[in-house]
Order: sequence, then structure tokens, then C-alpha cells
Amino acid sequence: MTVFDWVRHGQTQANVDHLMQGQLDTGVTHLTVGGLQQAERLAQWLRSERYDQLVSSPLHRTRQTTAALTRTLSVFPQFDDRLMEADYGEWTGANFRELQDKLPAEFDPVTGEALPDVLVQAGGESYLTIQRRVGQWLAEEVVDHPDDHILVVSHGLTIKATTLLMMNAPATTSLPEPANTSVTRMVIDPTSGRRYLRSYNVTPRVNH
Repeated sequence: MTVFDWVRHGQTQANVDHLMQGQLDTGVTHLTVGGLQQAERLAQWLRSERYDQLVSSPLHRTRQTTAALTRTLSVFPQFDDRLMEADYGEWTGANFRELQDKLPAEFDPVTGEALPDVLVQAGGESYLTIQRRVGQWLAEEVVDHPDDHILVVSHGLTIKATTLLMMNAPATTSLPEPANTSVTRMVIDPTSGRRYLRSYNVTPRVNH
């Protein structure tokens, strides 16, 4: 079995300021002090796991999270553009709450997330586009490393879209995006191709 542990990066200033980050990669998308602490706690929580690979999105916030992990875990980081966050088009960098107030029909009233087709209308990526690029990466990993335990550092919407892909589920806002530094485990059987979601959005707990 190929096991993938997906981690969302730590809290960023853009998260605090309610900005839509997408593929934005500026100072406002760097981890806060709290985000760095989250990454350190995650590293401690995962220290008993054995990983064969760590593959990360190349954006700065995921690199910072990866750096914290590799200070504790004995694994060398790799980076792949296909693990980046969704392209949010003209909404990139926009204030999330202001958009909700201005365009309430474009957001889910319970989760507060942009509806699945909205990002495309804003010139961004669809769930399907995210799933295609991540799916290609997953397929390569399963073929080349069928027995590996792989730690993946990525982004909220990317992890959510990949989770929906694993479950053969339609694009939906019913499944909320995972929290910062949460862990989502996916397993793929390299022989049958069957895909399993073992856990979703599990928050690290460290005993002091």
C-alpha cells in the first residue's frame, strides 16, 4: 500500500487577515509566530512515524512548514508544483469576508466557502483541474514507490479536492477545508488501484 499523510501548512498572516491566498507568495502569506508553533507541534506529534518521502508544495508557507518538520523527522524534502494551492484568479489576495458580504450567493451559507464553480468564473481553477494535476502526481508515486509512506505538505483547497477525488465524490462545499497543520491520511492499493480515506482533518495533540 502507498500511504499519503497530507498536511496543511501552518497559519499565515493572510489566514489571520481573511485574505484569499491561492498561489499568492508574498510576505503576507508567510507563517505567523503561531503558525510556526503549529508546525513545531506537528513535527513533535509525527516524530514516531517513519516516512520514506516528504514532498511539498514550493510556496513559501509550505516550505516553512516543511522546514519545521525536517528538523525533527529524518526525511529529505522534495518540492512539486502540482501540490500548490488552487489558482484563485482575480480573487487572489482579496479579503474573504468582504467578498462574502458583496457576493453572498457565491458562498456556502454554512461553511462560508466559495461554491465550486465560483473560482472558475473568477479566472481561477476548478476542483477538476486541481484533481487532474494532483492525480497525475499520485499515480506517479504509486507506480514508482508502491510501498512508501509519504508526507505531503500542501494547502486547504488542494487537500480537500484530493480527498473528494479519493472518494469519487462530486465537487462540494459540504466537506470543509482542513485546518492548519491538520493531517489527512489517504491510502492507495498499487495492485487494484483502490483508494481509501483513512482520516481527515485530524489536529495534532502533543502531551506536555
